[in-house]
Amino acid sequence: MANVEFEVIDNQLKVYISGEIDHHSAFLIKDTIDAQILRISPKVVIMNFERVSFMDSSGIGLILARYKFAQNCGSSLYVQGLNRQTQKVLALAGIKTIKEFIN
Repeated sequence: MANVEFEVIDNQLKVYISGEIDHHSAFLIKDTIDAQILRISPKVVIMNFERVSFMDSSGIGLILARYKFAQNCGSSLYVQGLNRQTQKVLALAGIKTIKEFIN
């Protein structure tokens, strides 16, 4: 199961995700992050994956959907702290071609 923690600094919403991201946890994470984006209206959203131990294709959907949601809310979204396994999954999905995603 995944856990999500938030930190707000200088109009940036930092999202720290830990644990495993699968279909069930991705759904819960999505709702939690979206609620914070709507509540705070940050200029930048940074999703940190340093503490993610496993991520399947549901994690890709989570990232892409949050990217689109953040854009629709006027925010930019960045991804950082990807481990080797997560980088591989995202690269296979072609996500690294989106300029706003950073590692």
